Amino acid sequence: MQELTGELIDCQEQFGLISDPSLAALQGRVHRDYLHAPGLRIAVGTDEILKNIIAERVLGLPADIRADKALAFKDLPTGR
Repeated sequence: MQELTGELIDCQEQFGLISDPSLAALQGRVHRDYLHAPGLRIAVGTDEILKNIIAERVLGLPADIRADKALAFKDLPTGR
């Protein structure tokens, strides 16, 4: 999404600098989407987590070694 909206802003040339919703093309939605795109990547999971899921589930690679795998979530040690 960030690449697409970046290209849309570039295609508008000097008008791509306008972010005021009352003046900008598409009521400034392109700029809003451009600025929110990095947050969407974080919201759905980081790239590393997604790569681990693909590696383990699709490619069948062994999972990472986890010392806490046998512990219930409520029994995990905290920083307190």
